[in-house]
Amino acid sequence: RRGGARVPAGLGRDAMRTDPGDPAEVGGATAAPSDGARETRSPHLELASRARALWRDLSWREASGSLGDLGTFLPLLVGLTVESGLDAGTTLIVTGVYNLITALCFDVPMPVQPMKTIAAVALSDASVTVPQIVAAGVFVSAAVFGLGVTGLIDTFNRIVPRAVVHGMQIGLGVLLCVRAFTMAVFHDETNGARVRPFLATDGLVVALAAILVVTFDFARKTFRRCEPPACDDETDLDVEDARVDGSGTGAGARRNRDSGIGFCCGFRSRTLPPDGDPSTTASSGSSTPPTALLLVLAGLTLSATKPGSLSSLEVGPTAPKLVTFTRRDIAAGILKAGLPQLPLTTLNSVVAVCALSKELFPDRPASPKRVATSVGLMNLAGAAAGVMPCCHGAGGLAAHYHFGARRGAATAFLGFCKLFLGALFGGSLLTLLRAFPKTVLGVMLGAASVELVRAAVGAFLGNRTKRGGATREIQRKKDFSADKGDPSRDGEKATHDGPADVPSDVHSKDVPTSTRVRSEMTPLWREPDTYALLATAVATAASGNTGIGVGAGLVIAAATAIAKRGFHLYSAGGRAAAENAEENAENAR
Repeated sequence: RRGGARVPAGLGRDAMRTDPGDPAEVGGATAAPSDGARETRSPHLELASRARALWRDLSWREASGSLGDLGTFLPLLVGLTVESGLDAGTTLIVTGVYNLITALCFDVPMPVQPMKTIAAVALSDASVTVPQIVAAGVFVSAAVFGLGVTGLIDTFNRIVPRAVVHGMQIGLGVLLCVRAFTMAVFHDETNGARVRPFLATDGLVVALAAILVVTFDFARKTFRRCEPPACDDETDLDVEDARVDGSGTGAGARRNRDSGIGFCCGFRSRTLPPDGDPSTTASSGSSTPPTALLLVLAGLTLSATKPGSLSSLEVGPTAPKLVTFTRRDIAAGILKAGLPQLPLTTLNSVVAVCALSKELFPDRPASPKRVATSVGLMNLAGAAAGVMPCCHGAGGLAAHYHFGARRGAATAFLGFCKLFLGALFGGSLLTLLRAFPKTVLGVMLGAASVELVRAAVGAFLGNRTKRGGATREIQRKKDFSADKGDPSRDGEKATHDGPADVPSDVHSKDVPTSTRVRSEMTPLWREPDTYALLATAVATAASGNTGIGVGAGLVIAAATAIAKRGFHLYSAGGRAAAENAEENAENAR
């Protein structure tokens, strides 16, 4: 098992399709079969294979990353429970099931978040009832499910420019950062903002301590990126897993993580040497501290010190109450909360999260069709129990990734925790959750917002580099073709370091490729995508609405594209006129 092959990172469906006659699972994964060796497997075998993959991927790093999204989940859960009457125990159980099913469907840490616009409307309007909240969620889910089943969401994903999507992510990151600062520094009171006391269980000293922990973790990751690659827990497992040959074998596919029984018992995983000899295996240790896990445990400890937080706990789940709808509830829910939530779910929960997953996990990105179908099904299934409407989101994915999650095991671990706590304590857990320090949640939310902005900016600049590199290669081929047909340049070509028919820049290996590409790239201010990104980010952050932000970005993108096209036509016409004038002058002479 140890000396055998490992498969690529996409354990999900690829591992499920493995031929039962192929060799057994090797090194913690299922060997990828050849194209002609795949057979249809029964659903229970596929689920068992995926469950084993989740168990193998479970580690302290995944457990820590699974808790990175609590800065969004807990405040909205507590607010909707207190203000609107949702049952916290039922919501925890059902959303835990959502997490487990999501982990089986996606091999990325796909988050399960509350629908934020619906939650904001319910918290700001006391007349919104639980049936209206659920009706709004059903309306949004049905619409997104229809887009996913028909495949229209893929068309929509292709139509929206990438610069607009990245701008929306930056705007959402700014909004989350502002909310995180408000949550960590000020009391959330209706009579006005008041700065928190310095020395308290939920005071500024706790916020400063959490900021130091997060900053230390960020600095450690930054310095580790500057060091030569090493085979440890901080190595990017996704890139390492992708370095395999076509058959799914190769030493680069080995992953080092504290998994399975080692995770439960605290044992350290071992890294296989390149030759795969287990006798020379060395203990690597877990060099990644579970930052989010430590912060959550510290927050629970502080909340337990508050009077009445533990005495109110009761063992046993809460009996779910079925929700009944009237026509008035359906109409009011759709008009007040459903319609404002629909563009946010379509853009942020489907388009943006797929774009971010492609940036963070290029070997196994989530498809818009599957994400839209997932959002629709999970809310339609849990609507009758009166559960808080949920969706996926780019901010949650960035939060999980920032705190260490790389696989679906993180989503499964969070779902198991929700299911366990909801079944054990039910709605009585609300008092303990209400006492959780908002300062810690604010710092975690701020770290997630920074990760979302960083990923969006990196994706935009990375796509720009690819476009610039492709343009340079095409231009070089054109120049090379033109030079081959020009006899007057033979002597010049002979002075190059290579053959006479090869351009000189091919042999300039002493100059980094990134430097050569960057020097020939169009400046940012001359690219239309830059203005579309800025317009989308500014409009989203200023209005707090992704629909307005995307609309502004699309208008700017269309205007700049038309202007660029007109400029090119004007330039081409000017060049043609100059050439005609020169030709006429030559003929006159």
